[in-house]
Amino acid sequence: MKTIDTSTINARSLLLPYLLGMIASTALVQVVIAVRGSHIDAVAGLLTAAVAVGMAVWLVSNRRALGHVRFGWVIAHAIAFVTVTTSFNAHAFIKALVSPSGSGGYDAAAFGELASQWIGATLVMSTLWGFGLLIHLTGSVLGRGWDH
Repeated sequence: MKTIDTSTINARSLLLPYLLGMIASTALVQVVIAVRGSHIDAVAGLLTAAVAVGMAVWLVSNRRALGHVRFGWVIAHAIAFVTVTTSFNAHAFIKALVSPSGSGGYDAAAFGELASQWIGATLVMSTLWGFGLLIHLTGSVLGRGWDH
């Protein structure tokens, strides 16, 4: 079993590359979605799944180090939540601002977004994942920063 030098583990050295990787990968997903006409479809789902797989691989390969950083697991969870959901919400927001539908203006554009596949990529994903993050945060606080 590989030993970990805990003297070199800190939140910055462990989580900053993860944060930057999550920002880059979610930005790439949103660029591809935008280039393809801002449609939420199988390609958008597959790209998001690829980000999730990359995130899971990183979490598994860094699980022991994360266990040595107080609140490490929940911070990694929060980074994933914020980067993924913000990327989709920002894309939907910009899409609605840039292309208000006809004479209905921004109200019609907002309704149009809610009536499209973007509802799942924005409100549903943020809500369900947000509940999971809230439960994880509560457990982490109760555990004084350590996941058991």
